[in-house]
Amino acid sequence: MRRRGNFPGSSKKSLVNLSAQTVITATPRQIESVIRLSEALARIWFSEWVEKPDVMEAFRLLEVAMQQSATDHATGTIDMDLITTGVSASERMRRDTVASTTRGIIMEKMQLGGPSMRLLELLEELKKQSSVGEVHLNDLRNAVASLVTEGFVSLHGESVKRI
Repeated sequence: MRRRGNFPGSSKKSLVNLSAQTVITATPRQIESVIRLSEALARIWFSEWVEKPDVMEAFRLLEVAMQQSATDHATGTIDMDLITTGVSASERMRRDTVASTTRGIIMEKMQLGGPSMRLLELLEELKKQSSVGEVHLNDLRNAVASLVTEGFVSLHGESVKRI
């Protein structure tokens, strides 16, 4: 499995190349899965030994499972973050960009302790300045919630105030 990841651009960690375009970290859980699947496939054929075709089929089954459960629909690539955290790396970057752009708009448009700004006004500004494509009110609410946690703004109903 480690050798399959040894090609230019791969890191020195244990990697498995499941398809021509996909390089993912081989976690102990995934290695154990390949072992269990290989053993089960050998048992299906009443074999006492696990042979190369059993292992190759186990890899194929693992690849299919990962493609079905870990494919980031935004990028079309396998993203293990989707399985481990429930959020793909591209979505996390998108959320960070929305929050950063929101912070910039607030710094530009609002003074410390000054008047508040309604979320819908902020959303319109965000749509004008955003480089992440379509932005929805829920995206803005999430960005503002993280800014509230940082102590950068306060939220009062549907209005944001810089503090």
